[in-house]
Formats: sequence, C-alpha cells, structure tokens
Amino acid sequence: MTQAIDADQKELAAAWDKRCWKVQLKYTAVLLPTTFLLFVPFSVALFYFIDIVSPLMSGELVYGLPGYYEYQEAKDDALIFMAVLGVLYAIALYLMYRWYKKMMRALGPRPGGYPGKWKRWLCAE
Repeated sequence: MTQAIDADQKELAAAWDKRCWKVQLKYTAVLLPTTFLLFVPFSVALFYFIDIVSPLMSGELVYGLPGYYEYQEAKDDALIFMAVLGVLYAIALYLMYRWYKKMMRALGPRPGGYPGKWKRWLCAE
C-alpha cells in the first residue's frame, strides 16, 4: 500500500517539476529578448555618452569654443535617453518577476513536500 502511494506521489512530483520547467522556460523566453532589446540600446547610448563627454572632460572642448553647446546638448540628450531606457528596463524586469512569482504560486506546493529542484524557497518558512 505504501509503495503505491510513494509511486503516485513521485509521479505527481515529476509532473509538478515538469510544469515548473515550463514556467521557467516561458520566463526565460520573455526575459532574454526583453533584456536584449532594452539593454543593447542602453549600451550604445552609454558608449555615445562616453564619446561625447570625453572631449568635455579632458579639456579639448571648453566653454566658448565652437561646438561646445552642441556637445553639451548631445550629452544631455544621451543622459535622457539612458534614463528612459534604464527606467523601462527596471519596470520590465519588475513586471516579469511578478508574473513569474504569480505563475509559481499558481502551481501550488510541490507534492510530497520540499525540497525539490525547483524553487525550494517558494513555501519554505
């Protein structure tokens, strides 16, 4: 009798682990493209910002020289662009993580109790 219960519980735990794997795969499939689409423009803007600021910081371009105001304006534009991308990236990560936790909680506790290889922290106290 106990062997039948153990076998059934192992099957339930294996099915639960498979559902956890699917949730993890969905989360990764959403996370990687979003990270790529938001972080790559942020990196480009960061390198552009460094290229713009280096003549200003080194003293090659000082107040009164031609092009000074254009460099200052480009620096400000790059900062605004980086700030917007940084905020969008943070919001996207926050929302995706909330979605992931909601999906994991919807699965409920692992049959047979913890520890399982997926999310030991989910119901741990």
